[in-house]
Amino acid sequence: MMSRLTQAKTPGNGRSSLIFFLNRAITCVVVALSIGGLFVPTPNAVSLIVDVCLRTYLIFLGTVMAHESVHGHLGRTKAANFWWGRVALLPSMVPFTNFHRTHRLHHVHTNLPDHDPDHFMKSRNLVELAVRAIAMPHHWFFWLRKRGRLKRADCVELFFNYLAIAVLYSSILFFVGASRFLWGLVPPLILVSLLLWYPFAVQTHEGFSTGSPESRSHNYYGRFMYWFSLGLSMHREHHLRPQLSWIELRTFVENSPSRWSLFARDMRPDSTRL
Repeated sequence: MMSRLTQAKTPGNGRSSLIFFLNRAITCVVVALSIGGLFVPTPNAVSLIVDVCLRTYLIFLGTVMAHESVHGHLGRTKAANFWWGRVALLPSMVPFTNFHRTHRLHHVHTNLPDHDPDHFMKSRNLVELAVRAIAMPHHWFFWLRKRGRLKRADCVELFFNYLAIAVLYSSILFFVGASRFLWGLVPPLILVSLLLWYPFAVQTHEGFSTGSPESRSHNYYGRFMYWFSLGLSMHREHHLRPQLSWIELRTFVENSPSRWSLFARDMRPDSTRL
C-alpha cells in the first residue's frame, strides 16, 4: 500500500490520487475524533488525562494535514486545498488564511529576521518560548497586517472562517456544558502549541542559520519521530523538496545513531562558510 502511495502519480500535477485519499482520510478521522470526543464525558481524573493527551495529539495531526494542504497535497486545485486546510484546522480553532499566507513566506525567507514570520519563535528562554508558541496564530495576523500583506479578500475570508469556528464551538458548548468544553479544549490547545512549535519548529531550526539551505533546517533521525509527526521530523528534506508529501519523505529517513537517541537531529554546518 505504501509503495503504491509513493509511486502512483496522476497526470498533470504529478500528485498521487492515493496520497490525496490518504491525507483526506487522516483529516476526516482527526476532525471527527477530536470534535466528537468532546461529547464523551470524563468522569474521573484518569479519563480526563487520557482525553487531554489524545485530543492534543489529534489536534497536532490536524495541523500537520493543514501543512500538507498549504503545499497542495490534499487536492489538485487551490480551492480544494483551501477547503481541506480549513477543515483540518477546525480542532485547533485557527483560521487557515493566516497559516497559508505566512507559511509560504517562511519557505522563501527561512530564518531571516523581519522576513520569516516564524522567526518569532526564536526565544531567550523557555518561558518566553511557551508564551510565543501559544500566541503564534495571533502573531501571524498582526505580522501580516503590519507589513500590508492582508488583502480585503483575506479579511473577508478570516471573518467567515472565525464565524464558522464560533458557530461550531458555540453549538458544542451548548450541548456539553462549560466544564466539559473548557477542560476538553484549553489544556489540549496549550499543549499542542508546545508540541508543535518546540520540537518541530524551534528544534528543527535551531541556530536559526541564514546560510546554505541545508543548514537552515534540521531532520530528526529515526522512524519513530517520522511516524509520530507524519513527516514533520524531516524538516530539512521538506524545505528542500516541498513538492513531496509527508509519505514521500519516508525514503529520506535515516536511522538514529543510537537506539536510545529518539530525539537526535541531523544538524549540518553551513557549507557556504567552509
